[in-house]
Amino acid sequence: MANLALYLPLCVYLMLMPYTGHSRDQGTAPRAARLGLGDVWRVFVEARAEPRIITMVMLAGATSFFVGNAFQVQMPEYAHDLGADDHGAWYSVLLAANAVGAIIGAVLLESAPFIRLSARTAIGCAAVWGVLMALFPAAQSYPAAVILLVLAGTFNIAFTSMAQTIIQLLAPPHLRGRMVGLFNTSMLGLRAGSGVTVGVLGAVIGVQWSLALSSTAVVLVALGLLVIDLRSRPRPGLLV
Repeated sequence: MANLALYLPLCVYLMLMPYTGHSRDQGTAPRAARLGLGDVWRVFVEARAEPRIITMVMLAGATSFFVGNAFQVQMPEYAHDLGADDHGAWYSVLLAANAVGAIIGAVLLESAPFIRLSARTAIGCAAVWGVLMALFPAAQSYPAAVILLVLAGTFNIAFTSMAQTIIQLLAPPHLRGRMVGLFNTSMLGLRAGSGVTVGVLGAVIGVQWSLALSSTAVVLVALGLLVIDLRSRPRPGLLV
């Protein structure tokens, strides 16, 4: 309840802030038209002019729909199978491992010159993330599980950051905001599906198998998108 209450001031602020985000423009700039669910398809059709934008939207949607963040809700059961201590210290480490990996990934993206910004790199990072998430429920020890989650967090922040950056760079200026909105709708909105693929399915066959199978589906989708990208563009497209 305390965590939920922390978001209330932000929600009130966003309701009062003009659509542009600049209070000084109020009364001078024309009010932007509000988008509905029907506009999502129209934006998707407009994005077809650049195949890499569609690829990034589909990649984000697949990772969110099949895995998303549903595995975090099942973390107590994973910790129990690994032999969590009574004080919950190791369980806390397990929860924080993904966040530590995300921090490491963000630092590497900003500092490592060998990481190339391209659609294929983003797809590859998503595929590796899927493999790591499929291996996580099979870990037999806490150190192995923590290492897998740290690596998964690193590759997760890598492909999500790359995918959104690619869309921002490739989208036409007058459609950039809508393209980014389409990406976020896919990446965040489709997380509801992971409640079925990981949660509901986990109640039937076990959370270990449900996460492994859902992560495998992500890997297959990523490999399919990579094959399509290789066929459509023989030479790798580097974004500078």
